[in-house]
Amino acid sequence: MTRIGVVIPSYNHERFVGDAVRSVLGQTIDGVELVVVDDGSTDGSPDVIQGAFAEFPGRAARLIRQENAGAHAAIARGMRELDTPVCAVLNSDDLYEPERFASMLAGVDWPEHAIAFSELTLIDAAGDAVGQDHAWSIWYRQALGAAESEPTVGFALLTHNFSVTSGNFVFTRALYDRLGGFGDQRFAHDWDFLIRATALTEPVLVRERLMRYRIHESNTTESVRGLLGSECARAIDAYAAMIRGGAQNPRCPHPMHWPAYWDRFVRSRSAFWDADADAHPIGRVFGPADRPD
Repeated sequence: MTRIGVVIPSYNHERFVGDAVRSVLGQTIDGVELVVVDDGSTDGSPDVIQGAFAEFPGRAARLIRQENAGAHAAIARGMRELDTPVCAVLNSDDLYEPERFASMLAGVDWPEHAIAFSELTLIDAAGDAVGQDHAWSIWYRQALGAAESEPTVGFALLTHNFSVTSGNFVFTRALYDRLGGFGDQRFAHDWDFLIRATALTEPVLVRERLMRYRIHESNTTESVRGLLGSECARAIDAYAAMIRGGAQNPRCPHPMHWPAYWDRFVRSRSAFWDADADAHPIGRVFGPADRPD
């Protein structure tokens, strides 16, 4: 697993995309391939990207330009250009630490279907780490705590997306193909991909801060936060459809796998979902019929 391909979907991030590109091409290992898909930017992003490429003449990097079609379409376009056994996606306003891939490739066994993510550093628009009293920092500490309190990473991810972003994923191409890629959600496409992956393999959390996630006024996350409820409901339904007839990962969250824990897990999180509400996905999907006698 020495070859890894990265897709950067880029749209109007002239200020940040150069740093994102340099963080990929400046990795401490060889065998990194980069495809940047410019999704119809109207600013100077393409010139910035080409300028960053020129700083690393020995690295495999190419730019594809297309009309605006959305991040999921840009990711899919870039993935079609890659044939590496391990892949990653990096948002154009975030960046990797130089040793990210060396640590991630060494820290995971990498079976056919595998996905991993690391801890990260939260930074502001200027690239400085945000304070410990910042709302995002407080949330992130609490979310990481779920990884300690739940029996598996999969359970923790159902209630706290402490992976934070699709840019934090490193995954096998076989897993990506098996899942059919990322969905078309604008807010929850990362969580949707990750929890569907959990049906096939147990996600691995690498306990090193190996990327930097940027918080700024034009984060897509903030602009579409109103879609959270509907998109997460779709994600739960997609996950349920995968595991209803059984799951490849015997540790994934399911009442048949965890008969002594499942009811307590659901009922203790009524603020997140209502297990007794037929209209709610978790009530529909994991009702009494799905539990062992």
